[in-house]
Amino acid sequence: MDRKKGITALVGLVLLAVTVMLVVDPENTASQNKDITEHDNTFTGESEHWTVEFHVDGKEILYKEDGVWKRDREAQSEFRLTYKGPLEELAAAKEMSYEYKTPNSGTKAEMNFHDVPPKDKVFINHGHKLVREDEIIEVRVQWGGHTEEFTLQSAE
Repeated sequence: MDRKKGITALVGLVLLAVTVMLVVDPENTASQNKDITEHDNTFTGESEHWTVEFHVDGKEILYKEDGVWKRDREAQSEFRLTYKGPLEELAAAKEMSYEYKTPNSGTKAEMNFHDVPPKDKVFINHGHKLVREDEIIEVRVQWGGHTEEFTLQSAE
């Protein structure tokens, strides 16, 4: 009789262990230990001669691995700089450069119009910069001896 109780108890423990393993899915538990923040931000700004729209689509993943908090970032960004004046006026500048700085990085582009004039007044830069909604982006544009500096702020 004690042997039957022992076998029954052992079978009960095995069933309990299997049930716990099925209910507590390690993959599901791991995903619950992640804090995912989605970003879909648009920043805008302008100066006397330029307008900018900077769109960021991405996410931040905060998770704990081996007792240490870690962060992954994924993003696609598009910086769109537009000249407000006529194209001929921009072409007369012969050279231009622009740069923008976020709190964590920066980008600079330079163009030369000596041999080939610009075909468009819009300049686009694609990247992988993740910028949060509350951050401010600094922009500087130089062309034909002129310089304009301004900031971008969240449009939302």
